[in-house]
Amino acid sequence: MGVRGMTLGERTDPDISPQSGSRRIRWVGVAAVIVVAALAVGGIVLSRPRPSQPLVAPTTARSVPTTAPAPVAERLTWAPPRLATPITLAIGPDIHELRLEAGQDYLLVLPRNPLLLAGELVINGGRNVVLIGGEIVVPSIADAPDPHDRRGLLLKGQTGTVHIEGLRISGAGLSEGIDIDQRDGAVVQLENIAIATVHGSRATNHADVVQVWAGPAQLLIDGLTGTTEYQGLFLLPDQFLSKPPESYDLRRIVITSAQSGPTGGAGYLLWTTDSTPWLSVSDVVLVDPRADLRGMVRPFSAWEQGVRLQSDSVGVRLPRGTPGVSYSSPGYVTQGEM
Repeated sequence: MGVRGMTLGERTDPDISPQSGSRRIRWVGVAAVIVVAALAVGGIVLSRPRPSQPLVAPTTARSVPTTAPAPVAERLTWAPPRLATPITLAIGPDIHELRLEAGQDYLLVLPRNPLLLAGELVINGGRNVVLIGGEIVVPSIADAPDPHDRRGLLLKGQTGTVHIEGLRISGAGLSEGIDIDQRDGAVVQLENIAIATVHGSRATNHADVVQVWAGPAQLLIDGLTGTTEYQGLFLLPDQFLSKPPESYDLRRIVITSAQSGPTGGAGYLLWTTDSTPWLSVSDVVLVDPRADLRGMVRPFSAWEQGVRLQSDSVGVRLPRGTPGVSYSSPGYVTQGEM
């Protein structure tokens, strides 16, 4: 079997990845994917199963435990998309950019142990793409001075549904959690995601837990925790795309400010465009000692109905499951249970 939509050992052309405010615009991804049928070489496996065969994670990769579904209130809202003859790809430490074939479905598998990546993980292309469980660890500032090399994940160029679930992103130098550049009508589902402290300030990198600058058509988030020194959710789907999104549905989210107040340097924890008929928000909690949401969310009218301010995370409702290498999915709410 030959290479399918991957670039071997090449640097890609520089890509525009805008940062909010005055952040610099540059990243270079490295794609180093070795394709082997039913073999594991350097922790990388790429195989196309026969349609009649069950899809089995490679033996070198972490597999997600299956358990009985949790009570309905603790399950996730959106199930992964159905995959058609998918390619299974185990991600190793030398992978920086996955350049996936247009129209092809993929199951991505992270290792059993936290994966240290000296540079961001870019998932570029493909149709329906699923990644469940695992942890990405970014290097320290000393090891990677450029904040773009300390971003956790960039989702770009899918045409179907990309489903990321049970993922933890951490690291002492983490500067950006998940960035989204979707100009081809994709649906992005982020469920049971934990993002450790993203480091930045007004004068340096404008750190975000999740940032959107083009699309997606639909952004569906259920169960997200993140801590930030500067910004939380920075959602500008039409910044580099003229077409407005169809719907953004944000549920059960906790954003904690690590640098609170005017002297602490924190920016807006929730930011989006002025007109948001496509935005639905429920059970979003901001953990911050400040007394008023004003100055923390913009525009206020887009967020006020579904956001509450707390001094801690006591009493917050989240889906069952601990994101990371030992993640076990709680299951999904069915249509009849919604």
